[in-house]
Amino acid sequence: MKGSYCGLCDNCQLGSHGFQEAVARVKGVVDNFRLNWWTHCFPEDAGFSFPEFRQGLEWFLSHGECPGCKGGRGLEQCPIRRCARERRIAHCYECADLDGCDNFAFILREFPGHKTQLRRRALQAKARGSPAREPDTQV
Repeated sequence: MKGSYCGLCDNCQLGSHGFQEAVARVKGVVDNFRLNWWTHCFPEDAGFSFPEFRQGLEWFLSHGECPGCKGGRGLEQCPIRRCARERRIAHCYECADLDGCDNFAFILREFPGHKTQLRRRALQAKARGSPAREPDTQV
């Protein structure tokens, strides 16, 4: 089971059956259709490395089971993980200081709407009248 404090794992496609199936299908095409024949058609800076592309597909296929940072993956020195553990919260959406939190800077560069999603989760938990913390979540 994937788990993270920041919530990125909630929408992660890595490991989903549909995603893995699509990657395997693309890899099959790449392996059977000599894509490197096209390299002579493009100037060096107009294309990309087919061996690296193939390596990327293999990486996705071999990393289908990511447990998230709560399961031992993720950035070792992640400021979000460190903060959540210090505050003893299961998810960042539980934190009263979420809006002003600077620990998300590296995530917001790639996913600018992520804090909005976390605030939505907090509101949903409040509307359900359930505690934000999931009972089986490790802190």
